[in-house]
Amino acid sequence: MRSHIQGLFLLLIVGIALLGMARYAAPIVSEALGEDGALRAESAPEDLIDLVALEAELDEPLTGDEVGIIQAHLTRLGFDPGPVDGLMGPSTRTTIDEAIVEYQLTVGSSDRDLLNYIQSLVDALDAAAVATEVELGTTESG
Repeated sequence: MRSHIQGLFLLLIVGIALLGMARYAAPIVSEALGEDGALRAESAPEDLIDLVALEAELDEPLTGDEVGIIQAHLTRLGFDPGPVDGLMGPSTRTTIDEAIVEYQLTVGSSDRDLLNYIQSLVDALDAAAVATEVELGTTESG
């Protein structure tokens, strides 16, 4: 008999705990359910995407002249994009992918990002060449 009373007491405690949880959960559950009883999902404000800002970040495709520039720069840096014709062919695309890996750029780097990076490399090479010429010219005349 004692075990029956203990079991009943335990059942009563579990029931009270369930009722307490139901009172706590009811507002949350009713807020999560729509009028038709289906669950509603809402994004947190910090999860929302600003489409206007996203469009501003998207790069426009390279123009033919810019493709020609990137082909010429890649050739100068030792890559083989094929002919410098301003056309984004499979050889140029493969070479761009190789350059992104070679220079450890972000995997999602755009062609424009690569163009800017390669332009800075070529500018640095040009500046180094000018500095070397100036240094050699100063050394020979001195």
